[in-house]
Amino acid sequence: MSDPRPNPFRDIFEAHGAANGAPDPTKVTEAIGQTIPFMATAGVRIETYTPERVVVALPDHSSVHNHVGTPHAAALALLAEAATGLVVALNLSDGAVPLLRSMSVNFSRMARGMVTAEASLDADDRSRIAARPIGKITVDVSLHADGDRPPVSGALQWAWIPESRLPGLSS
Repeated sequence: MSDPRPNPFRDIFEAHGAANGAPDPTKVTEAIGQTIPFMATAGVRIETYTPERVVVALPDHSSVHNHVGTPHAAALALLAEAATGLVVALNLSDGAVPLLRSMSVNFSRMARGMVTAEASLDADDRSRIAARPIGKITVDVSLHADGDRPPVSGALQWAWIPESRLPGLSS
């Protein structure tokens, strides 16, 4: 049996500025896009990338708009998934794979303009994720756009399992 693969999300954090506490957003966005190609395809930008907090942004482009000219609900759900998934993934031990189990996304009003999503974990949650080879956690997320009130909020449940339990992923 071979050693588990290093956590690619932690490697990105360490490679792009973890030493000074503020990874370079442009380099992190590029590296995440190489690891998760759909993030690059959708145009998701990484604004903040730490084990405690992840903020992602979706620029205001017509390619992500719906029929009324605002960001599409699926694009907003993608931001919720990205922020929560990345903050969980950053805290996983080597060889663990994050998997989205469920998402509840609530749309209280239309989002306009650039939208950001923010997810964070406290020290206890981060320790629990790093220490357990299998587990699950629900992570809250809020999305912000032009205006004071968040137009979207959500709670996404993530699980993690050893890569050896997923056919085709283990080395």
